[in-house]
Amino acid sequence: MRSSIIIFSLLFGLLFHGPAYCQSSVDALGGASDAAQGVFDRISGNAKTQTNKDTVYAEGHVQVQPRFPGGMEAMNAYLQANVHYPEKELDADIQGKVIVEFVVRKDGAVVSVTAREGSGDRDLDAEAIRAVTAMPSWYPGSLDGKTVNVRFTIPIAFTLPEPAPPSKE
Repeated sequence: MRSSIIIFSLLFGLLFHGPAYCQSSVDALGGASDAAQGVFDRISGNAKTQTNKDTVYAEGHVQVQPRFPGGMEAMNAYLQANVHYPEKELDADIQGKVIVEFVVRKDGAVVSVTAREGSGDRDLDAEAIRAVTAMPSWYPGSLDGKTVNVRFTIPIAFTLPEPAPPSKE
């Protein structure tokens, strides 16, 4: 609804007051509406497009995906070596899967680590977040030949080992 009002006011301003009125209308928004700025740029013929240096792309929207050093097998080995089953949950036979979401920055650093879908157990979630936060830098993703920030998601499953079969003695 708000974007419709902004677009209408921009069109109204352009028709009755010229481009200068529209620019001041966009400025009055305090830069809160990239959509309004885009409309103004197209209407006024301003060919410059604004890009946000902090834009985070979804993993499916880049040409080259971020990569863990050594690939997926190395990442799985890292997680197996670095994710530690919390003792309390192990003793209580608590299992779960945590969907961890994070951003691989342009410099490869892993930041903004969160449990997008938790396991239902705070300690399992915290351990998954801890292990991902401690990951080494990745090879960053890229779009149009430039490195970009990319949101990435991985599942981390906490499963109890199968009990050993009884010995036949």
